[in-house]
Amino acid sequence: MAGAMGFFDYVSDNGTTYRLKGDASNAAQTGGVTATSTAWYPKGWVPRYVLASAAGQPRRRVPVYDPTIGLWTGSASAIALQVAGTAGTVAFTVTGRFGEKRTSRG
Repeated sequence: MAGAMGFFDYVSDNGTTYRLKGDASNAAQTGGVTATSTAWYPKGWVPRYVLASAAGQPRRRVPVYDPTIGLWTGSASAIALQVAGTAGTVAFTVTGRFGEKRTSRG
């Protein structure tokens, strides 16, 4: 089961809030709120994200929409993610945090 997609406010490292498309269930776990910004996240930039793993599951890369939440600051180390074919969510452990990358491509 794929999650519903939507547009969410993404607070960039430059302080600007952009509109970014993402999975609604992931956004709910990483500070995403329904987009009010009209500025699109620039092409060629890669949003900040966490890598998460759980036993028997492939590693997941999840964008972090709000840099002030515990998953990004390090005060939280687990995230509940939906997994296809599984009722409810699965607890994943954050194994890495990666900041924004800005390139001139796009």
